Amino acid sequence: WSAIRDALDLGDASTPGVRAALNDDASLRDLSTRSVIGRSVEEMHQSFGWSAADLDWEVYGQAGDGAAMVARFDDSISLSDVRGTLRTLGYKQDGPVWNSTSSSPITGELAATLASLAIVPGKRLVVAAGRETYVRTVLQVIDRDDPSLLTVRSAADVAKALTGTDAALLQSGPVACDATSLKKLPADVQAQADAAIARAGDLAEVDFAGRGIVDTSTNQQEVRFAMGFDSPSQAAAQLMARRALASGPLIGGNGRIEDSLQLAGSRIEGSTASLRFDHDPASSAYMTGAGPLLFASCPD
Repeated sequence: WSAIRDALDLGDASTPGVRAALNDDASLRDLSTRSVIGRSVEEMHQSFGWSAADLDWEVYGQAGDGAAMVARFDDSISLSDVRGTLRTLGYKQDGPVWNSTSSSPITGELAATLASLAIVPGKRLVVAAGRETYVRTVLQVIDRDDPSLLTVRSAADVAKALTGTDAALLQSGPVACDATSLKKLPADVQAQADAAIARAGDLAEVDFAGRGIVDTSTNQQEVRFAMGFDSPSQAAAQLMARRALASGPLIGGNGRIEDSLQLAGSRIEGSTASLRFDHDPASSAYMTGAGPLLFASCPD
């Protein structure tokens, strides 16, 4: 969030007008697409006394049995004020966790996202989830009692390839493959995809995949796609195939890939292949992580 505020030239976002600009401009430029609180900036400020305007960063993780958010407060936020506001809102403390109650005035998506919270003062973190058990699970990871996702080598390598982006998405292989698949499209579109792959080279499934975005100027952004494979040799072969698929007709969509994405570079690091594009922010959005995208896809 600090990088996004800098990119949008919003300073400390301490006024309602600037917070509204953060809310709207970050969304319009695809910078807050991965956030669970980025579309509620002023609402959160009025209710909790803090919002995305007061965070250094936010991470949101989803698994089959639940989801949780972790964020770091910037130095302007008083943690004692945060706790005091939770009491005012009707939250009840149970050890390190604060749980909302029936008296809480918070409603809608925020009520579900921030039903249970914990403050980690030494790290200036807030952990939030829809259920107390998820908050406690994340606290165990923060305390290093349980391993984090980054102990998985392939996930860590893909995440490393996205270092420096303003917003990033990391997906496990099955989710990433399903998100970019063309198999739900008409048969003639799938035939186009099959022909393109035959020319470029066979695609392999990814272990993990990610994408990130950097706001470089008013008229240009950088978008990265990173994919982890079984070995460096497989990654090298896949990079060649995916570079060949990174231009030409947008199969499953309209126009050409170059209308939105101009390939600016590619690299191999270990078993991870990555593509870097110059992107027109007025064109398509990519940080939803959904929709057919052949150069980032898997074999159907």
